Amino acid sequence: MQKIVLFAGVDPLSTGESNYAWHPLSVLTIGSVLEAHGFDVCIIDCQVDHDWRDRLAKHATEALFVGVTCMTGPSIGNVLAAIDIVRTAAPQVPIIWGGYHATLAWRAILRERLADVVVTGPGESAALGLAQRLAAGQRLSPETIGDLPNLAFLDGRTAIAASGAITPNTVKTTYAFVGDMNQLPPVNYGLIDPTRYYTSAMRDLSYITSYGCPYACAFCSEPTTSTRKWKPLAPQRIVAELRHLWDTYSPDQISLLDPNFSTNIHRVVEIVELLERDGVRIELRANMRTRDVVNLARFLDLERLHAVGFSAIFLGCESGSDRMLKVLRKGATVADTRAACQLLDRVGIVQLTSWIHDLPGETDDDSEQTCQLVTELAALRHNRQKHHFFMPFPSTELYETIYGKTLDDGRTQAEWATSDTYGGSALYAGSQDRRRCVLGRLAELKQRFPHALERTLPRP
Repeated sequence: MQKIVLFAGVDPLSTGESNYAWHPLSVLTIGSVLEAHGFDVCIIDCQVDHDWRDRLAKHATEALFVGVTCMTGPSIGNVLAAIDIVRTAAPQVPIIWGGYHATLAWRAILRERLADVVVTGPGESAALGLAQRLAAGQRLSPETIGDLPNLAFLDGRTAIAASGAITPNTVKTTYAFVGDMNQLPPVNYGLIDPTRYYTSAMRDLSYITSYGCPYACAFCSEPTTSTRKWKPLAPQRIVAELRHLWDTYSPDQISLLDPNFSTNIHRVVEIVELLERDGVRIELRANMRTRDVVNLARFLDLERLHAVGFSAIFLGCESGSDRMLKVLRKGATVADTRAACQLLDRVGIVQLTSWIHDLPGETDDDSEQTCQLVTELAALRHNRQKHHFFMPFPSTELYETIYGKTLDDGRTQAEWATSDTYGGSALYAGSQDRRRCVLGRLAELKQRFPHALERTLPRP
């Protein structure tokens, strides 16, 4: 069998996003597709493979291609290091960069010559097509891969720009494609041994039931990465796979990492009914929108949601100002936030609420409204909070609003690696006075409700 090496650069432990590691579902899903078609898949994850540099150098020499992925932020540094290792150990092996950050910043990645091909959006069909053509002895060129979906690459030819300047290596992109998840094989967790990700504090297993998000939040990468398309797994398959994972790997909880698990309320109800029918309780956490929770409560007693195992719901609340929620295009209101938290708290479900401070265009009054709301919600028994300072993501609406620049604005990947939502962004200073004020208010909140704050922000 011919080998494909997939490198996961995402490291939530180093960025404070989690107290435990995440299973690298992006490369795991792609690896499962490649393995189902006869390829030998080697997944290297810097979260758990502490010798990842040596492993990458060794396996790259045997690979048809090396695929790398990461989120926008500090984990870019891991991918840049991985690229250097591959180019030193196996300079002839193509490098494919995919995932969230690559989908947002593909122009700059190609401009910096960091990858031979960038995958923009879902990568299962693209990765399989690339592997099959390389296995057949073809070289990667516009002629051999131009019909594959979700790819960006340099065509190697000389073109004349509108200004009259000669521009070699013009960027080419192929058509966008979001496939049916139900056509993919089951994710083969055996490719990584998920128990290696367990800690003494938490045995968490990651799982995803849908791809994409139909909403247009101005700060979020999803409108670009999934083009506001949503593709779900069937409820029957979800429940069967959850039961298999629960019985096989004995986790403490399964985290449903969909961008928005509650996009279709009736699907949530069906999943609950199927779990009830089977008489099983599986500890689950999921991401939902505040307005979706309010709507779900009209169709389903949330006691039933809790009874089948939904013990924690992540809510992207962002702001306590209705004006700012409109600017952010959240499609929800402060009343939705308050109601969702109260409804969940009443039945014993933890609300993992997330807040963004120092947003572009935010006034002192907007900031004060947020501080007042988070203090109010912290009094709820099951309310937990994570607070962030705003960080712009490339190719998002707010990024373009702030900088007024095109998608290819000259920023390097090394610059993007200096930013994170806790420590702040080297690319966006924000208001230092407002940040100091927010930190003071959060310090007061921590004293009053020590259970509520899961993460404190560093001083600017």
